[in-house]
Amino acid sequence: MPATPAHLYEFGDFRLDTTKRLLQRLDGTTVPLTPRVFETLLYMVEHHDIVLDKERLMEAVWPDSIVEENNLSQNISTLRRIFGETPGSHTYIVTVPGRGYRFVAEVREQTANGSATVQPEHEITPTSAENRTQAATGRLRHQMPGNTSSPLALAVLGIILLATAVVSHGPIVKWLEKHRVGSAPPATSPVKVPDTVRSIAILPFEPLGQDLNNELLGLGMADAVIGRMSNLKQLVVLPTSAVSKYKGPANDPLAAGRALGVDAILSGTIQRSGDRIRVTIQLFHVASARTIWSDKFDQSFTDIFSIQDSISDKVARSLIRDFSQGEQEQLSKHYTSDTAAYDSYLMGIYFWNKRSRDGLEKAIDYFQRAVEQDPGYALAYAVMADCYFLQRYYGYDSAPDRISNAKTAAERALLLDDSIAESHLAAGAVQLCENNYQAGMQSFERAVALNPNLAIAHQRYAWVLCSFGRLDDAVREMKRAQELDPLSPTNNTALGMILVFARQFRGALEYCYKAAELNPNEAVIQENLAMAYALNGMYQQAIEHYQRVGELNPENKGDALAWIATVLASAGRKPEADQMMPEILQLAAMGKADPYGMTLLYTSRGERERAFEWLDKTLQKGSGGVRSYNRMIRYDPMLDPLRSDTRFAALLRHHNRVSLLETRAIP
Repeated sequence: MPATPAHLYEFGDFRLDTTKRLLQRLDGTTVPLTPRVFETLLYMVEHHDIVLDKERLMEAVWPDSIVEENNLSQNISTLRRIFGETPGSHTYIVTVPGRGYRFVAEVREQTANGSATVQPEHEITPTSAENRTQAATGRLRHQMPGNTSSPLALAVLGIILLATAVVSHGPIVKWLEKHRVGSAPPATSPVKVPDTVRSIAILPFEPLGQDLNNELLGLGMADAVIGRMSNLKQLVVLPTSAVSKYKGPANDPLAAGRALGVDAILSGTIQRSGDRIRVTIQLFHVASARTIWSDKFDQSFTDIFSIQDSISDKVARSLIRDFSQGEQEQLSKHYTSDTAAYDSYLMGIYFWNKRSRDGLEKAIDYFQRAVEQDPGYALAYAVMADCYFLQRYYGYDSAPDRISNAKTAAERALLLDDSIAESHLAAGAVQLCENNYQAGMQSFERAVALNPNLAIAHQRYAWVLCSFGRLDDAVREMKRAQELDPLSPTNNTALGMILVFARQFRGALEYCYKAAELNPNEAVIQENLAMAYALNGMYQQAIEHYQRVGELNPENKGDALAWIATVLASAGRKPEADQMMPEILQLAAMGKADPYGMTLLYTSRGERERAFEWLDKTLQKGSGGVRSYNRMIRYDPMLDPLRSDTRFAALLRHHNRVSLLETRAIP
């Protein structure tokens, strides 16, 4: 029988607590680690003294993501710094050229009976399929509570046995092939659904063939079903933005379900041939890998709306027992009955999701075409309004007509159908641009009430709540946005910053780190991660990520240097910061250093007179320029040394920013 997994491992001067997920020095001092760095260390300690291939490590640490090898290298580099290793001395982690890494420190397992040395794990040779199975099942027992009689354990164990059978060419392969989840059979009656199904993700249907129209249909079919089911109160339905990553035949719907954290997942295929459309779908219970329901459709394209009705109704009835009258009506609601308008709408959604300059321009063209084909298409007006707003928001087009066009489209959408959450969302964005914050707040509240599963509504609502000083409510709403769209870099980094404002620095680091994993080449995301590292006292990591910001945005070199100097001063490395000051001041004199960044720099150096001079310059930028600083001035922990000074409140009153003194939600 395998031993019960340990709760504590000791090695060198460190102790790893697997229950509390903490790394501590033996004197009790906690060493801050991000979740992925902790997972890297834990896996290496559990498999110490054997060579771990880089691929194996990455699969263990990022089981449901595709990441670059550089992510693993950064984790290893972080651990080596913590352990105090130098290039010529590796007493904990050794690099094996051409292979990977090995944890070489002696590991002691802390059990209920005291400490015991953990014996090194033997290398698993390529010729031993049995050893592979034992190692894998041993890992499963460690990861999963309980025994392997649960449906999830049996499902995963089946995968392990399949891997073994492939190596040994045993007869179990034929048995598993016979019983595997394959292409959808003819329509089946829904099976009994476990009571644990509370959430669902609907993947874009996979196009059969390389036709772009089929790809758009696949996305559109998922979007339509999501829209119909999003108002079901008993079920969390992830938005289209959360599932759009999982397009293409190479992806596993069950893996997508696990990554998205849902109980059920709907996947399917779609093909349009002439005036015919063929759809095959399956609804899975993620934990047990069971097929709850499946069906096929082969009908005229003009019947596409009835297909969407049928899918939505059957999926909902497979998961929910009772519906309200309003929910029943929502399941069969049609936003248009014109297939040509629907085609144009699908093209608009396709380009709107790209969020690029060119994509938004094309999206507007297609949405305009859709409303010309069906002047009563309220949803097309609503999303078109959002396109105009996003052009202004991302800085692609600052012309005044962007907001006036957004306002016209949003008002038309509301006039046609004020029960569409997206219409209120677009109206709220316009109202914020017009400085009508109270109306914007009410519009976002209405959007969330109409569609509790619309992640972007929760996100925008959170930022408005933050601006009103309602930080606790903002944290709640941003967490909801992240839960609904967990693979959104924007939602993760936004939640990280809200948690920074709430002084929850450990949680902030977790979500900022996840955002950087999802999108490592976005400067703002790297900047937020660097800030989270600094606030957790992990100064070297903060410096490295601020350097990355400078690489991604070389035109903002002055800002990156100021941030690095700020971290150095906070870390007590003032002489190094002093060496950087001449270049920073030269860039600042040329207007190439952000005044707010200079405020933080002088605050970290303890030079309050200069800090207040730069804060004054920040507030002098005018209502449009200073608006982006409002949240930071209100909540930024780095400004705490200035807030205790009477000059801080006096300066805000002088610039008519007294509302920024309201920080009642901060402990």
